[in-house]
Amino acid sequence: METFKSYIPAGTQAYLAGLIDYAGLFPPAQLSLDEAIRNYASYQIERDAWMLGRFIIPAVRLNELEPYLTLFTQKQRLDCSVIARKSPTDAEVLPYFKEDLQTIRTFQVKAAGQAAVFMIELPLPETPEPSLLKEIAEQSASLAIRTFLEFPDETAEKQSLLKALDAIAHHNRTQDTTLGFKFRTGGVTAAAFPEPKQLAWILKSCSDRGIPQKFTAGLHHPVRMYRPEVQTEMHGFLNVFTAGMLTRMHDLASETVTDILSDQNPADFTLSKNGAGWRELDITAEEIKKLRKTAFISYGSCSFTEPREDLHALGLLNE
Repeated sequence: METFKSYIPAGTQAYLAGLIDYAGLFPPAQLSLDEAIRNYASYQIERDAWMLGRFIIPAVRLNELEPYLTLFTQKQRLDCSVIARKSPTDAEVLPYFKEDLQTIRTFQVKAAGQAAVFMIELPLPETPEPSLLKEIAEQSASLAIRTFLEFPDETAEKQSLLKALDAIAHHNRTQDTTLGFKFRTGGVTAAAFPEPKQLAWILKSCSDRGIPQKFTAGLHHPVRMYRPEVQTEMHGFLNVFTAGMLTRMHDLASETVTDILSDQNPADFTLSKNGAGWRELDITAEEIKKLRKTAFISYGSCSFTEPREDLHALGLLNE
């Protein structure tokens, strides 16, 4: 999916390549599967296809993709990020997860190289047991799938979330497998958007623990701005990813991270052949490549059009 990008500077490529996972099935777009999957196939052959990541779909709907496999080839593959089911009880997490992985396994056999699942996003109880994390990681690793864990109501008591992040960090330090953390950066109402200070706390907490991150919801635009459809400021994906990467490279203070996330001035953000930056802080193209692979994988957006149109409008993708 990285065709037609020779005109893009190296640092910009490193930053944006495969960044946007397409979540057209989910609100606010909430398209039919037919429309969403055809959109994804068409995006793959457009000029900005190199920025396109995976197609996000619930595990229970994977089999519905079979009639559409003819839209894809082994060269132009349907890459997926799957959302696992949320189990009714903590005790049922593992049985549900194993069933979802079996659904993935069966689907990939039928897809015969035309489609593949690379990530799975799994809702978990607030403080998972080490044995559960180990089993989840081993099960997903058997299919070469990266796993990102999501916890209920991240806006609640910080101490509860810290315990969960500590559990992930301990697992990553002591096991051969690595788990990541998925965080919601918005939604369809103002209340769904975390404040910059809270998001800064999340970025710092994950940075301090070396936990890979994936984001979802609300990141339709590059730079933070007020949006009347949700009657609040939406986070910008340049704000979030730049703040996250700079924090990991420079160990920024929480106040500085909050400032980056709060910034609504596009001129403060740079993308170039050398790398990226915010005001006087910068990060090299090589550092971006490493962090995109290990720490900041992608974000889910129900629109692929809005982010890239805004990037063009800001002059960040001009020839």
